[in-house]
Amino acid sequence: MTEITVPGAPKRRGTPWWAWTLIALAAAAILGFVALVVLGFAAYVNHGLAETSPDQPFLEGSAQRPDANSPLLCPDRCFDIGAAARLEVSARDVAQLSIDDEVYGVGDLESSTVAEAASSGGEQWLAMGGDAECSFIPTNAPFFPVGPDSASADTISWVQVWETDDEVMDISSRQFPTTHDASAFMHDLHSRVAACPWQDLKVPSAGGLDTSLIQITAQAAIDVPNDVAAVGWVREGSPGPRWRSYVWDLQRGNLVVRVRVLTDGHILEQDAATFAELVAARLGGLQPSTS
Repeated sequence: MTEITVPGAPKRRGTPWWAWTLIALAAAAILGFVALVVLGFAAYVNHGLAETSPDQPFLEGSAQRPDANSPLLCPDRCFDIGAAARLEVSARDVAQLSIDDEVYGVGDLESSTVAEAASSGGEQWLAMGGDAECSFIPTNAPFFPVGPDSASADTISWVQVWETDDEVMDISSRQFPTTHDASAFMHDLHSRVAACPWQDLKVPSAGGLDTSLIQITAQAAIDVPNDVAAVGWVREGSPGPRWRSYVWDLQRGNLVVRVRVLTDGHILEQDAATFAELVAARLGGLQPSTS
């Protein structure tokens, strides 16, 4: 059939092959972009759900060691409290924890004694129904706010505090008179972690849930230098099972350094362990102030 052209109207033509090619490529690009967005969002959601899941399994491995393989002996070679400032971490260091805001840097917070830091903390812990031997649980430095240790004149330094949203990392330290005293603290802490698997506290719980149980679980050993000892635990419970604190106490000679990571579930135990290993390696490289 002959095509009829209406007078005054443009002549109809077929779409050229190159135009169809461009249309096909554009459609493929659009579909590909949509697919990437959908897949990316799904991966993000699944990743978030996995990280904030209450049933994150704990790392398995060798038992932690409260004794260094080759301890640095003080009073022969000792650290002063200022040595902890040399453990300062950078934004690049804490990036593995998805934390990037330094709230308090080295020198921003004044040092104190154990006795000063423990003056009210111990009373609050007992008022909440916490057991005396488990008073290490809420502290942000290496000391026990209930019992004989709470009267110690040892110096405590709060080195740094980093925070982004609900993720927090802080570093603190304590100067003991001798290696023997610091080692005794590490052994005491190691025993207390094993003796305090649960604490039922008298505190309001999230979402109105009728529970305030706190669970304490010893962490698997991390890789530390031969003259560094390490005792770590995980705290989880209120305000929910996905909220955790990963805590490591690292000892070299007469200095004990605490690394604490608080998370709403986005920081995994492996992340905290890797970061603690970084701090332990730097602790192992510090030169004592006396020798």
